Amino acid sequence: SSSLLLLPPPCSLLLAPPLPSSPYPPPHPFPLQPMAAAPNAAAPRTKEADRFEYAPLDLDVLRRELVRLEDTIIFGLIERSQYRQNPTAYKPDGIRIDGAGGATQFQGSYFAFYLTENEKVHAKMRRYRSPDEHPFTSYTFLPKPVLPELKWPKTLNEPNGKWNLNEKILEFYMKRVLKTLCKEGDDQHFGSSVTCDVSLLQALSKRINYGKFVAEIKFRKNRALLRKLREMKNIDGIRDMITKPDVEKRILQRVQLKAVAYGNPDVLSVIDDEVQAQAESKLPIDKDKGKIDPEAISQLYEEIMELTKQVQMKYLLERPLDD
Repeated sequence: SSSLLLLPPPCSLLLAPPLPSSPYPPPHPFPLQPMAAAPNAAAPRTKEADRFEYAPLDLDVLRRELVRLEDTIIFGLIERSQYRQNPTAYKPDGIRIDGAGGATQFQGSYFAFYLTENEKVHAKMRRYRSPDEHPFTSYTFLPKPVLPELKWPKTLNEPNGKWNLNEKILEFYMKRVLKTLCKEGDDQHFGSSVTCDVSLLQALSKRINYGKFVAEIKFRKNRALLRKLREMKNIDGIRDMITKPDVEKRILQRVQLKAVAYGNPDVLSVIDDEVQAQAESKLPIDKDKGKIDPEAISQLYEEIMELTKQVQMKYLLERPLDD
């Protein structure tokens, strides 16, 4: 409406000092009440924009998303490796947190507080209503979204609800990732360290739990074979069905080359398959000069793929066969 045009310029609100008698800061520069949308203001949704939302079982879409997450994870590992392990941030009594949630002290570690508070905000923004997002915090402690619910298409068939592997992912992160990447001791960069932790854990969770979508695709393509294997209780046969050694080998080679390129300032990115052999033989992998050990990244990523297989196995063993 025309009344919206009568709002004071934002700059005047930002520069206006608070009233002497008021304990509150200046007003927020933006109106907080809902604003009516202008006619035809929203751009029409396109088929391409909706592709992942409505075609999550498209293998090409999944491959692109997994490659993007691969880059995110490698960069996240490099970022976290610049700080020490900082065990103080993970001890329940390591850093005192006063006034958290109205209590005199938060009963948990600085890391747990940061992760939980971060996921509370994301929960309000509807993040964990998406089928491909999973919080580390129990849903019991997360607030409901402040946004309207979305109608997601039913793509997965999880008999026990939205289960995930986040407990194992967190254990893997604490016992393997931090100890592999980071030097021992505290460097007092607790805030920076746990900021990296939270971003990296969320990327790892998404990448690993995508195994459910991959498993659903394989189920639909091999329904008869899977039924037979389950009736025979042939667990090894199911594992063989989802294992592609050649694909896994190419992924690990690509991850190691990316770790070289992203982690060493003197090395250009050479991921092209045509020069892979040359890259492997001539790229200088200087662990002291580079930001991270590429072999360590590759080994960790192999464990990430193993966790993804565990997700696939659990899904294929529990998914109803007749639906």
